[in-house]
Amino acid sequence: MTGPRIACVGGGHGLFAALRGARQVSEDVSAIVTVADDGGSSGVLRRQLGIPAPGDLRMAIAALAGDAERERIIQYRFKEGELAGHPLGNLLIAALADLRGDFAHAVQEVATLAGVHGRVIPSTTMPVRLRAMIGGNEVAGQVAIAQGPGAVDRLWLEPDTDGHPDAIEALERADLVVLGPGSLFTSVIAALLPHGIPEAAARAHRVALVLNLAQQTGETLEMDGVAHVRALLSHAPGLRLDAVLAHDGATTGIARPVVVDPSAMASARAPLVHADLRAEGPRHDPDKLAALLKELLS
Repeated sequence: MTGPRIACVGGGHGLFAALRGARQVSEDVSAIVTVADDGGSSGVLRRQLGIPAPGDLRMAIAALAGDAERERIIQYRFKEGELAGHPLGNLLIAALADLRGDFAHAVQEVATLAGVHGRVIPSTTMPVRLRAMIGGNEVAGQVAIAQGPGAVDRLWLEPDTDGHPDAIEALERADLVVLGPGSLFTSVIAALLPHGIPEAAARAHRVALVLNLAQQTGETLEMDGVAHVRALLSHAPGLRLDAVLAHDGATTGIARPVVVDPSAMASARAPLVHADLRAEGPRHDPDKLAALLKELLS
């Protein structure tokens, strides 16, 4: 199986689910991953080594790993001593970046060790920091923004930087670009901010946004579905959405579901596709996502 070219954009658990779905549809899958995380192990390695954040890249490698054992190795997290809290995959990326002198090559080398079919590419190899305006106040750092006092009004990178050429190429050649699910601002939009990235996504054959099941305390609090779409498009001028995938099913146990108004989506020129996308708990089901991606590509 090779299949259509699929590029998934974002970070964290949301990108993990998208990649797990996409790999059921094609072996030609590219992950375009944010490197702006500044919490946990990624934050420590960034401060000590001056590298882009490796954690979301590690998660993407794990999602596309060749087998469960290699996924466990990449995700293994040390429990004691000075390495407590560091996943092995983060340390491998950091070590190879130092040895090779090329962060993106280090990521791909770890992906090869994990038996990944496809590519895992940082959206930029510049060590960047997220900044946001929230309620008239400037907030700095991914963790602070994600846990901020309210929904994000505007997001940008410091320093302003170009997207990685391999990420731009993967997006341009994609038959389908999948944005999300995951934290709208600090994962999805963060990965789209480097110059050239949204323009490349706009040149893809088709682009789909996977709406989150729930509002995120902090960055998307009190934002409905069309507000998610408008926020995305305001940060990615020229991007069009060929489909917005929204959960249509039980919301029991989801404290603040993302409400979707079909007429509002139509006014925003965001073609709505409803389907049951939920796994157990408030997360997307990769198998259900895979079935929907097949439909979009058929």
